[in-house]
Amino acid sequence: MIKLLISNPGEGKTKDMIKNANDLLKTAKGDVVFIGESRESILEINHDIRFINISEYPLDSSNEFIAFLHGLLGSNYDIQRVFLDGILNVYIMTPEEICKWLEKLNGVSEHYKVNFEISISISGETPECLKAYM
Repeated sequence: MIKLLISNPGEGKTKDMIKNANDLLKTAKGDVVFIGESRESILEINHDIRFINISEYPLDSSNEFIAFLHGLLGSNYDIQRVFLDGILNVYIMTPEEICKWLEKLNGVSEHYKVNFEISISISGETPECLKAYM
């Protein structure tokens, strides 16, 4: 399953995701992973949540990021949920590219039985293909 948190930049998506991750940890039966674009939020995230700063890895595209997730999830079958914060700030994509990327990510989710929560900053109209994940 993929859940999107969509709003304008600066409206508190990161704060909401950190709260969601910390709350989930209280009842999680598996591991929780938080992937962000910087180390800015690391102090607010419970230390039992695996934090990954994606900017520390030499990934040049959203497809390479999907491959990274396959490696991460293939090496730890206990991961229950992955929070992706600001990832689309690193891999700049058009709305159409985001929709195709989410289809690939949905395949990863189904294959590994992992849920994803993703923050997306969008000013203006939300593309139709994203509404199914809200």
